[in-house]
Amino acid sequence: MTRPVRIAAIAHCSTLGQCAPEAAAALARPASLAGERSVLGEAWPWFAMALDEGDWTARARAAITRVGGDLAQALPPADWAGTPLFVASSSLQMGALEHAARNSGTIDLPADAAAFSQRIADWLGIAGTHWTLSTTCTSGFAAIDAAASLIRQGVIERALVIGIELANDTTLAGFAGLGLLARQPGDNGLVLGEAVAGVLLSANPDSGWEIAACRLGIDGHSPTGPRPDGTEIRATMAAALADAGLNATDIDLIKLHGGGLAATADAEDCAVAALFSEARPATISFKHRLGHTLGASGVAELTLLLATLANNPHTPRHVLLSLVGFGGSIGALVLRASPTPQSVPTRPAACAAPPPPANERTRIALVFDSPGLSTRARAVAAAVSAPPLRRAGAFAELCLVGVDACAADDEYSGSIAILVASRSGPRQAFTRVLEDLCLRSEAPMPFDFLATQAVLAALPLQKRLPALGALLYLPGTDDCNVLWQRMTQLANAWLADGRHRHVLIGIVEPGTPQHHCEWRHLAR
Repeated sequence: MTRPVRIAAIAHCSTLGQCAPEAAAALARPASLAGERSVLGEAWPWFAMALDEGDWTARARAAITRVGGDLAQALPPADWAGTPLFVASSSLQMGALEHAARNSGTIDLPADAAAFSQRIADWLGIAGTHWTLSTTCTSGFAAIDAAASLIRQGVIERALVIGIELANDTTLAGFAGLGLLARQPGDNGLVLGEAVAGVLLSANPDSGWEIAACRLGIDGHSPTGPRPDGTEIRATMAAALADAGLNATDIDLIKLHGGGLAATADAEDCAVAALFSEARPATISFKHRLGHTLGASGVAELTLLLATLANNPHTPRHVLLSLVGFGGSIGALVLRASPTPQSVPTRPAACAAPPPPANERTRIALVFDSPGLSTRARAVAAAVSAPPLRRAGAFAELCLVGVDACAADDEYSGSIAILVASRSGPRQAFTRVLEDLCLRSEAPMPFDFLATQAVLAALPLQKRLPALGALLYLPGTDDCNVLWQRMTQLANAWLADGRHRHVLIGIVEPGTPQHHCEWRHLAR
């Protein structure tokens, strides 16, 4: 038995306003020009939040608690405190780490460099399980998908999903190094921004819009852009429609990615034209007013859309939201309007038994020194004609050789998904860019920032497993048992609803002088 998943409450803080209604009202007014943010002597257009706090951590806390306060009104305090938290971000607490590195002149990361979600939980007064997902620009959709899958299968009753992207120099410098930023507003290129936004998801049948489907996809065409003909974007949209039991003609409105890159826009336009043909519905996009908020964009644009539709007398019945992330990370989310939306749940949802455990077909553990790992990874990549791994580093190499070993003796049929967690991976990514940017005042090497690590792993993995449909990266906690438990729960939920036939879950730990990984193959 599966249950519908609905949006019980929304909250939004961005350059447009500090609550969802304020941001929606700002869209009706003439657009304001983006401000500027300077990195390494160059100024770039930038959409900042209007917060009084100057310190990075104080600004983060102010925005997050404001969003949390709006969402908490939808639940009794006891229920709020026990709600699982799903944090989506491309950069997590990078701005605070930059500030600390510049002040001290050293890199002194916390033991768990991805533990920002625990601090967020503390700020919000939440004691429930907390997850962290970082899959570039689709991080918000990945978090929504994970939370909704667990609710739908009866593992949890509700979830708080928060997308967070706050000011930091690393992201600007990284995208500048790739030549992807606009020099001036209106130029071809990305104009970045910051946002904190949240949705409260619930199994309650009386609350809000329904998450009819959420699909993630991978486009292995290029590390920086999708296939020009939009084939993978179209396939991901079509899969989301099929999951929702809808045809293209049922969609009344599309929220486009609209990121500002011509190559991405053209590919998305091709995908929409191919899927909808002559029945193309109305479209809307927000990044020209909001900025590209990267890992937060899925949640930020979803909440802005729903706030805008709240005052629309002609509410669409079905809405498709599209994201086309860095490195071909793709997301499509389908909303279904509830007949009588309410902001506060009024009766408990019918209980669904959690899905039975999947079969564990394979379990492997591997240990390499650096030369041995690189040699093995190059051999696997060459065997499947995968792109070079020169900038990928040990994280992507461990993913490639681990999945190859896990898959070596199995015949795969049907869709495959990968969930990969790491505790040391975020530390290595953060350390590399902080040393370049903060200690040497040099631009970090392209692809070194945190959110690109999963992308660099996904591209060769898709060559190894052509049926690979999704890869989610969970920057980890200190407790391996917790990581295995969470990934197994999500894998079981995906397998139970038939979305994937196989799920590979792994913990990947680059280290010095040895690198470790462990992988498990789950299937039904």
